[in-house]
Amino acid sequence: MNTFLSSVAVLLSVIALGGTGFVLNQMFQLQQSVRELNASVENPPVASEPPQSPQTPDSSTVPMTESSQQANTEIQPGQFVQYAFKNRAQVELLSVRRIQNPDNGQRNVVNVQMRVRNLGGGNGTIVPNQTIARNPETSERYESYDRVTDRAAREQARRDGTEIDRSDRIDRATTYISMGLLKEGSSADGYVWLLIPEEVQTIDLIIPETAIFPTVPISD
Repeated sequence: MNTFLSSVAVLLSVIALGGTGFVLNQMFQLQQSVRELNASVENPPVASEPPQSPQTPDSSTVPMTESSQQANTEIQPGQFVQYAFKNRAQVELLSVRRIQNPDNGQRNVVNVQMRVRNLGGGNGTIVPNQTIARNPETSERYESYDRVTDRAAREQARRDGTEIDRSDRIDRATTYISMGLLKEGSSADGYVWLLIPEEVQTIDLIIPETAIFPTVPISD
């Protein structure tokens, strides 16, 4: 009987030890899980940034192309209109464009095209060849192609003691525009070549008997 009881006591002790070990193992795993959870809370994973898509350039910062710059310097209809002979006529600039110099190939010639309209009230004559351009920054003045070349030809003839040969001369300006030849309300077009350095991009135009045209852009 004592042996049986001893066996039962030993068995119960073994069961108790096994249960204690199991409980201790569960508690150890639970503590390990708690530590890992705390670590993940204190040091959250860094989210990776999504790849950036190519940026589309802002249209306001895109540099203007040559064509758009040229379009901005083109004179628009009605943009430059001034009275002439007080209020008896109007002069409108049709274009102010840089062209190539036929003598030396440089681009130091500006072709100014204008339209003169008779508003009525008397006679008067505009001579495009007398038009003068003025640099708005330096106040330097530039004359017409014909006036400059004619003056140079006269000076050369004076030095050589010869006469000026005008047999092959080509006028680079309309001779004149007379109000007396225009009916009231009608108009006539004229032009003049001006010798203006290539680096000059804006001019004041002074046409005889006409109010000044300020800051006129030169297009290419």
